[in-house]
Amino acid sequence: MADEDIRQKNQKAAQRQAETREKERQEKMIEINKQFADLTKRNAEYMIKLNRALNAQGYDPEKKATALNEVYEELKVKQKQGYTAAKLYGPAAKKADDIINGPKRELENKPPKFWESALDNGLLMFVMFCAMYGILGLFSKRQTADAGWLTIVSTSVIAGLGLAGFYKVMNNRKAKHRILRAIGVFLGLLIVWFAAFALIAKIPPQVNPAFTPLADILFALIGFGVRYLLKKKLNIRSF
Repeated sequence: MADEDIRQKNQKAAQRQAETREKERQEKMIEINKQFADLTKRNAEYMIKLNRALNAQGYDPEKKATALNEVYEELKVKQKQGYTAAKLYGPAAKKADDIINGPKRELENKPPKFWESALDNGLLMFVMFCAMYGILGLFSKRQTADAGWLTIVSTSVIAGLGLAGFYKVMNNRKAKHRILRAIGVFLGLLIVWFAAFALIAKIPPQVNPAFTPLADILFALIGFGVRYLLKKKLNIRSF
């Protein structure tokens, strides 16, 4: 009988504790709702989920308050521009993990800088030219200034800069007449490219000698390796 009384008392005590915790939770939720009153309903709900996710991971209360306030202040500005919290930060659980462990670098979604794009595309064209002239040279003994080192390097540089400009215009989705501007950049690239070919063709072969086919293929392989390493180091994404 005594054991039954003790069990009932323990159950009642546990129930009271559960009710107290639930009351405290609801009071905190009310306080959080008031705190995020300036946000849209969807963004306020996101903040509540973010708060829960941080609590679930036992994040320091003071740091949590600071982090939530930073997200809140940013959201107040961004939501006026049509953004939602989910669009800005991804799921609340992911944002909580970013707050605790630091944001993961997601540079695969970030467009490369102009010089990175120019370098990447320039190396790509260099590899293509060297491989093309090397393969053609294996089947033909005739070597022309078109395959000279000055031709390959200069046209690769021009192509790299031109394509970087083209992709920069294409990536700017907010720009007016984006497609027309991109076409203009591309046509300008072709004009400069052909003009460069025409001017370099006038340079004596002694100044612009052609490499042997095997040397061209070797340079193509070296260029490919350099480009591969740079893409990994700089996290340059392909288009």
